[in-house]
Amino acid sequence: MSDTAVAMANLFDAEYSRLRGLAYVLVGDSHAAEEIVMEAFVKAFASWSRMRHLEWPAGYLRKIVINLCRGLIRRQRIEYRVNALLEFRKEPRSNEWEARQSDARLDLWEAVRRLPERQRSCVVLHYLEDLTDAEVAHILGCSVGTVKTHMFRARASLERMLGGHLEEVRT
Repeated sequence: MSDTAVAMANLFDAEYSRLRGLAYVLVGDSHAAEEIVMEAFVKAFASWSRMRHLEWPAGYLRKIVINLCRGLIRRQRIEYRVNALLEFRKEPRSNEWEARQSDARLDLWEAVRRLPERQRSCVVLHYLEDLTDAEVAHILGCSVGTVKTHMFRARASLERMLGGHLEEVRT
């Protein structure tokens, strides 16, 4: 076996259980945790030439695991939101409250579509993608302050467009 393979095998033996536990605590699913840890080791192996020079390769692996967990959680949230929105569109309306809720949510997305491009991008990245202001700023190539300004203006515009319906969507 090569030196790289021996080093990775030793790292795997020493860290797998702890990393699996970390991933399990973050995602709450043992199968997903195992997949995440295995993917982390694949990524680590692929970048071993850089990783082997680190003082604490296990720390780098932990960072990979945490980032992969965050990505999974983010994708699950998006999937949940999209499925919920689709359910609102296809379910028959059984009572007046459900009809108002569904209409309010659809009105909200129609209003978001009418926002200026940068405001719309900020709102979608923040609320639908669940990104922080810093992450939105990085993606859009602007400052965090600019993102906050766009978000403030977008919320004000949405409040004007939707009036009292915005409060119904929040509940």
